[in-house]
Amino acid sequence: MIDAGKLPHAIILEGGNADTRVKLARLLAAALVCKAGQGRPCKACAACVKCFGTKLEDKKFAGEKLLSQTLHHADINEIQKEKDRKQFSVKVIRILRKEAYIVPNEADAKVYILLEAQLMNEQAQNAFLKVLEEPPGYICFIMECTSKNILLPTVLSRAACFSLGQLDLTDGIRAKKSELAAQTAAEMAVALTAPHDYELLKKTAVFEKDKSLPALCLPELELIIRDALILQISGGECFSASPQAAQVLAEKLSREKLLRLIDEIRLLIEATQRSANNNLLVTRICSRLRG
Repeated sequence: MIDAGKLPHAIILEGGNADTRVKLARLLAAALVCKAGQGRPCKACAACVKCFGTKLEDKKFAGEKLLSQTLHHADINEIQKEKDRKQFSVKVIRILRKEAYIVPNEADAKVYILLEAQLMNEQAQNAFLKVLEEPPGYICFIMECTSKNILLPTVLSRAACFSLGQLDLTDGIRAKKSELAAQTAAEMAVALTAPHDYELLKKTAVFEKDKSLPALCLPELELIIRDALILQISGGECFSASPQAAQVLAEKLSREKLLRLIDEIRLLIEATQRSANNNLLVTRICSRLRG
């Protein structure tokens, strides 16, 4: 498809393991900017030297070379979620969408690699859809993700999906645990507005089965509460995975209460790093958040 110039403008790489997906995404990107007529990426032209950092003689190690470094070609861009967030914010996608219409600097193609595309929430995916539907002719989007099923049907319908086989077990566990943490955080947020303690106790029961979950869940809960504050103050966009839960908090809790909850959550996050007794930690989470 590359040699024939028929690579789709949007590609999804799913399954396998994260390293394999990233290697393939970067090899595809290098092939798209390569100046050779056939056998791209050739590993020898000026564009490939920029991508690989050097001229390669052995094709066998091309993928490993790209995995160990980021691509430095002007027309290849890697996009990922911000380090302080659990998911892609809409802001990142809007910047991508704006820059996508700037013509390539050197190559015939302009490539965007979206790392961990499954972390785009619904808002981000809908924002991405606007450029995905009517992209410039030179553009190519490569999305690597654990599973295509996490993406919206509207995104899937505009991309060609290539499966790298059964999802690596560690990748799958990590993805499922992140989803569970986000879901639990949203449920806990709503439970904070309930008149009785029982609702929050019921939602934290899942922590007893998985001792690692509080450390993943509490930062997500903090982000939801931050969103609630933003909604109260300016009505701006949400950055968490649960804008509906943030809206509930914004309507039912005071600004002072939300600020106190953020302080409590930060102390609880520190407690997760020190606590050896999971039952005491769960009890502390409930008492401090409802106190």
